[in-house]
Amino acid sequence: MSFGDHLEELRTCSILTLIGMAITTTFSLIYAKGILSLILRPLVVILHARGQAPQAQAINPPDTFLLYLKMAFLTGLVLSMPWTLIQIWRFVALGLHPRERKFLKMLAPASIGLFAAGALFMFYIVLPIVINFFVEFGEQITVTDLEPSWIERLLVEGASGDSPESLADLKLGNIVMLSEDPPDPPVGAEWYNTTRNLRCVMTEQGVFTNPMHASKNVSAVKSQFGLSQYVSFVLMLTLAFGLAFELPLVVLFITSMGLVSVADLRKSRRYVAFGIVIAAAILTPPDVISQLLLAFPMMILFEGALIVSTMMGNSRQPKG
Repeated sequence: MSFGDHLEELRTCSILTLIGMAITTTFSLIYAKGILSLILRPLVVILHARGQAPQAQAINPPDTFLLYLKMAFLTGLVLSMPWTLIQIWRFVALGLHPRERKFLKMLAPASIGLFAAGALFMFYIVLPIVINFFVEFGEQITVTDLEPSWIERLLVEGASGDSPESLADLKLGNIVMLSEDPPDPPVGAEWYNTTRNLRCVMTEQGVFTNPMHASKNVSAVKSQFGLSQYVSFVLMLTLAFGLAFELPLVVLFITSMGLVSVADLRKSRRYVAFGIVIAAAILTPPDVISQLLLAFPMMILFEGALIVSTMMGNSRQPKG
């Protein structure tokens, strides 16, 4: 093919990529509420399980609407990525020999599967671990000395108003201590969930809860995640994990093309591991947990790609 033909083919692949993104973005706009509910579920479940308000905050009035547009674009980008990878492989195949092109056609379906595996691994395994880590880290910042000073006692007592003369005036009922919520409590039932530190009351509208804390040890930080920041965090992390899981295909491609041998990659394993750690640090938030959760699978995928390359006979010396 001439240089002009290559440019024309690049134009075609780019147009097809943009069409795919437009379709997935439109799909995301139509089902935005369902997608947003799915993205928010890990955060809501963990906050609720820890006795905190299970909500993400919309700071400004237009935040929710603008989030819909932003989420639709980012979700469309994530959903269209397998189609984008197919167009990239298709363009690369134009400069290859027939045997190499046949091998590349085998990589295209695998790239879709690996991207989906990376996205699912992030959402169902990595994301709950990371969220729980951030929430738990905040809870560990506590204030243990709650005895007011003389000036604080003067201010509080002066503003507190009338108080009951004795504990008997509070008329506290007996509260059942349970490790988990009862399966079918009657309306009016009240209990204390010792696992989540919640005081619970069954009403006609459902179970209402109130988080409790020890009077001598109060968590000074409660996690209140911004809605827009959280959704961007999840979708960008999903994209990062999906692309990172394409590493085996890169290894198979460069070894099958004779650009580098499997033996050379094995000798350079420590440098590859260092590069993976750096890539994981760039692609993930600034915490060790998510970095390791990305780096370890990438190392396993790299070693697996070396084994597959050896079985396919790609261990010859590079061309040149």
